[in-house]
Amino acid sequence: AMAEWALNWVETNWGPEMSDRLRPCLLLEEASRNTAASARHTLPLLKELNFQSVGLVSDALHIHRACYLFRRHFRAHGIALHPFPVPGVLRHYWKKRRYLWLSKMALREVGAWVKTLARRALEK
Repeated sequence: AMAEWALNWVETNWGPEMSDRLRPCLLLEEASRNTAASARHTLPLLKELNFQSVGLVSDALHIHRACYLFRRHFRAHGIALHPFPVPGVLRHYWKKRRYLWLSKMALREVGAWVKTLARRALEK
């Protein structure tokens, strides 16, 4: 879903040639139901491919927490992470007057941060 959004944005803003060039570079992990699980499940894929540097594509609201979680898993394995926030997701919903959806996204992200930080505190 997010990868397609990003590729559509690239095609609209940078042209279909760039979108076609980026498509084969994407590694999609679709088995996970949350960001922490996605970080755990992506690591073995990257190690198998011997990647030392990767980009993380996510919407602007979610990119900071996603980077936090992915870096926690990748750092010990020497894998550098580069965030690529997808521009326009929040703006799109704002323009479409989907305020309830935006509120839901924001509340969900705040709740996820609380859960992430609480787990981190309990680990210590």
